[in-house]
Amino acid sequence: MHQEFHPPHYTWTASNAKEAENILSAALDLLDAHLKTLMPNGAMERQDAKRTAPVALTVSMDLTGFLEQINTKRAIDKLEATLGDDH
Repeated sequence: MHQEFHPPHYTWTASNAKEAENILSAALDLLDAHLKTLMPNGAMERQDAKRTAPVALTVSMDLTGFLEQINTKRAIDKLEATLGDDH
């Protein structure tokens, strides 16, 4: 029986670092699953297929909120260190 695969398209949205990490892991798992479907019998063949299998991937990451938290923490740490020097 002939089975034809049709290309799925995936779009994920993350709103925090853990969700982003999970999405990246899921994307890697999907690549691995498709490579195993293409080359089920050999790890070496899958490594070769990784170099030639066409995949379109776009990653857009906005770390603005993350950097705001870093900058706020640094400012608080600096203020606390300054206050600690006075006492």
